[in-house]
Amino acid sequence: MELRRVTGVFESEELADLAAGRIRRRVRGIRRITVHPHGRSVPPARGRVRFTMLPANLRMMNYATDVLYSEIAESSTPEPLQRRCAELTVICNDEAEHEVSAVMLALGAYGMQRRDVKIDK
Repeated sequence: MELRRVTGVFESEELADLAAGRIRRRVRGIRRITVHPHGRSVPPARGRVRFTMLPANLRMMNYATDVLYSEIAESSTPEPLQRRCAELTVICNDEAEHEVSAVMLALGAYGMQRRDVKIDK
C-alpha cells in the first residue's frame, strides 16, 4: 500500500479548515491532515490610503479626475493585509488521492502538489 502526500494552499485559514473537515468526513484512507497558517504577523497600518474618483458620465472626453487621500487609523488594518493564506497537507492511501485532490480543488486550493511518502520499515 502506497501513501501519498497532497498539499495545497488556500486563500484563508477558514477555507483550509473547511476542506480538512470535509476530507475527514467523506474520504476513507486518510492517515494525517495538517493545516499550516501563513502570514501570522501583520504589520501595523501607517500612512494614507489613496484612491481616484472618476465622474459618473464617462462618455465625456474631457472629464476631470481627483485623487483623494484618507488617513489610516492605527487600530485598523487594510483588508489585503488581513488575508492569511494557509497550507493544507493530507497524507492518504494511494486510492484516496484523487478524491482528496477533488475536494481541495473544489474549495479553492491552488499550488497543488502530489508526492509519494516514504515509509520507514
